Amino acid sequence: MATYVAFLRGVNLGPNNKISMPALRAMAEDLGYTDVATYINSGNLIISSPKKAAPLEREISNAIKKTFGRQIDVAVRTQAQLKKILAENPYPDGNPSQVTVAFLMKPPPADAKDKVAAVATDSEPFKFAGQEVYVNYSQGIGKSKLAEKFSAIIGVSSTVRNIRTVEKVLALCG
Repeated sequence: MATYVAFLRGVNLGPNNKISMPALRAMAEDLGYTDVATYINSGNLIISSPKKAAPLEREISNAIKKTFGRQIDVAVRTQAQLKKILAENPYPDGNPSQVTVAFLMKPPPADAKDKVAAVATDSEPFKFAGQEVYVNYSQGIGKSKLAEKFSAIIGVSSTVRNIRTVEKVLALCG
């Protein structure tokens, strides 16, 4: 039995893709997952399951479609992967609410770094690391052109969390 975090893309942002966290937890329990928890309202689902990450992504996404009528991309990472992501943060001195990790749904295309570099400002250093991309939005995320359209720019569906949130969900993994 492994512990995972499922990061849901675009949940409860503005009027779209509203999903209640108690209902999401109930859906996960109905799927047979154990140790189910959520963190904040933005779609961070902690579960335990004997299954592997890729089948879980599909299963959770399909269950969300069936239960809530929403097509939501899901990135699943293990507890060990999250520890590694935090340990390899290239911006450890950055503000943990402004340093982000984009969890990509699949590997980025070959030109993704060039596309990000074309949009990122000098105050938005970034680093690709497998299926994650770190960005230090040292001047804030709110007005960033890169943050606004990250998935479209990179060419891969992704969901972004700040380092503080990743630390919190990892702590909930036990």
